[in-house]
Amino acid sequence: MAGNSSDEKEECLRLYKNDSRIPCKYGIKCYQKNPAHHEKYKHPSNKYKLDNASKDEKYTKRTKEDISKQSPNKHTLDDEGKDERCTKRTKEDIPKQSPNDGSSHPGGSSAAEEEEFSLPDDVKEAIKEAFLVEMPDDFYSFWSFCLSLKKDSPAGALKDVGLFLVGPFDLILNRESFKKCKKVDYLRHWRYYFDPPEFQTVIKGDDKTEFHLGYYRDDPSSDPCFVASNSAAVDCTITPVAENLFGAVNSYLETRKNKSDPFHKMKISSLQKSLHSWAKENNFDLDVNTAAMKARARKVVAKTFHKGGIVVPVNKTNDTGYRPLIESEVNLKKILKNYANSDSDDQRKALMDKLQPIITAANIANDECDFGTSLELGLDLFSFGGDVFHGMIKHLLCTAYALLNREAFAEIITAHLGKRLKGPNLSVLVTSGRS
Repeated sequence: MAGNSSDEKEECLRLYKNDSRIPCKYGIKCYQKNPAHHEKYKHPSNKYKLDNASKDEKYTKRTKEDISKQSPNKHTLDDEGKDERCTKRTKEDIPKQSPNDGSSHPGGSSAAEEEEFSLPDDVKEAIKEAFLVEMPDDFYSFWSFCLSLKKDSPAGALKDVGLFLVGPFDLILNRESFKKCKKVDYLRHWRYYFDPPEFQTVIKGDDKTEFHLGYYRDDPSSDPCFVASNSAAVDCTITPVAENLFGAVNSYLETRKNKSDPFHKMKISSLQKSLHSWAKENNFDLDVNTAAMKARARKVVAKTFHKGGIVVPVNKTNDTGYRPLIESEVNLKKILKNYANSDSDDQRKALMDKLQPIITAANIANDECDFGTSLELGLDLFSFGGDVFHGMIKHLLCTAYALLNREAFAEIITAHLGKRLKGPNLSVLVTSGRS
C-alpha cells in the first residue's frame, strides 16, 4: 500500500511537526470525535486508522481495551474536548468529586437534612414542592374516586382488595401530620428500597412481597410515562402496567379477580364497574399498553437492571446521547456480586480493578456527551443494591442527572441513599416518630 511507504511517513511526520496546534496527549489513540477538540489539538497521522475511518466517516469511540490501559484510579481528559453541539450541560459545569466520595454532590447538600420549610396552601403546588414532581390529572381524579367510595377514609377505600393510597396522597389526607417534616423526609416518604428517582410510589399493596404502584417518568419536569409496579421484597424489576392509575388498578383487579373465589369475584367486579364508569366519564384510558407507552418504549436506549428502561436525548446526526456499557449485564452482575461479598480489603481492591474501568468508561462517555451511559450504570448499581455501592451510585447518578438537567432526581437519590430502608414500613410519619 502506497500509504505505508517510507517517503509518505516522513512527509506525515514533517506536516505534524510544522502543525502549530497543541499536541494531543493521547496521540493516535485519541478517542475524541468532537470538531472543537480537533481544531485545537493536533494528532499524528495513522494511515490505517484513516483508511478504516473513511468507511464510517466517524471517529471511533474509545474501546474497552483503551480504557483498561489507563490508571484505574484517575480519569483526566482535555477540558477543551467538549462538543459545543450538545445542548445539555457539559461535565465541566458539574462540581468534581470522587466516585467513592459521599460528601458534596450536584443534587444538593446535607443542609437538606435539617431544613424545615412551609408548603404552599394550594395542594398541587404543595405536592410539587414536597416531592419535586407534579402529579398528573388522573392522580387527583383517583383521589376523588376513592372519596366517592369511602368518604370518611379514602386512603383505605381499596382495602378489601389489598390496596392503600400512600405517598403524595398522605399530604392531601393529613397535612398537619407533616407539619414538622424536613425537606428530605418528603423525598423518602414511601420510597421502597428499589424505587429509583424516576419512580414515585402512590399505592401500596401487601407487605409480604412489598408490591406497590407508582408513577414512572424519565424527566422530573415531564408527565409520567406510565404507572408501574414493583415488588421490592422479590427483586428490582419495574413493570409498566398502564398509562394512568385507573388503568393500573383495573389491571390489578383483573388479575386478582382471576385468582379469587366466586364471592370475592363479585365484589371485585362491582368495584371494577364503578372504576370503569368513573374512568369513562373522565376520559381516562384503561388500556395496559397505550400508543404513548409504545412510543416511549421505542425511545428506550437501555433496559437497565430494573427493566423499566431509560430515555435520554439522542442526537443521531453527531452520534451523541448514549453508548452501551463496556461490560455485559451478566459480567457486570458477577463483578458487583463478588465485590459486595468480598470480605477483605485486598480482595475488594482486586475487584475494584475490574469495576473501575467500567466507571471510567462512563465518565469518558460524559465527556463525549453520552450522558445516558452514566445514568445506566448508576441505576444498575442502585438496582443491584448494597450500601457498599452508595458512594459510586451518588457520583454517577448526580453527575448524569445534572448533565441531563434533571436536578430534582439528584436531590431524590441523595435523600434516599442517606437513609435507604428495606421492608414495608416506609412512612416517614412512622420512621420519624410522628405517627
